[in-house]
Amino acid sequence: MTRSLPPLPHRQQALATDLRRHLVPALVIAVLLGGLLFFIGALPYAWPLALLVVVLAGVVGGLLTWGLSTTARDVEQAYWVSTPRQEAAPPDAMDYRLLRLRRDLRDALERDDRTDEIYPVIRELAAERLLAHHDVDLETQPEQARALLDPHLADYLEHPPTGTRRRSRSALHTAIEGVEKL
Repeated sequence: MTRSLPPLPHRQQALATDLRRHLVPALVIAVLLGGLLFFIGALPYAWPLALLVVVLAGVVGGLLTWGLSTTARDVEQAYWVSTPRQEAAPPDAMDYRLLRLRRDLRDALERDDRTDEIYPVIRELAAERLLAHHDVDLETQPEQARALLDPHLADYLEHPPTGTRRRSRSALHTAIEGVEKL
């Protein structure tokens, strides 16, 4: 069943009534507010110009409220479907220590005046991941840990760097990849 539109004169009359319903209160409010502002001296114009400004503000306000109410009839309320709540544990690859390590890497590769800040972090991460994912303690079970570790990472952990010289880019890169694979 299709819904037919009312005849044109009836629609125009309904439109005019709706417009009048919004325009008259806006004009009354604007004139009252404008009169008050003119009376206290906030409108620095002569009274005919002040009246024109106030009436124009009322017309604009009335048209604005009419336009918003007319278009708002067809608007649907939005609703958001949220995903089911899951545990808030970050993935291992996004461990903040790995992010800090990547930042410190730049300094280790480019500067000769710093002590090694990277080795303790890599060792701690490797020990933590071995214990969490394979139930192997790096300190008390070194043979089992070496069997699970990447050979490059195991060599790096057994021979900590000394001094303040620049670090090898490839050695550090493979060590970090070995930790990420755990």
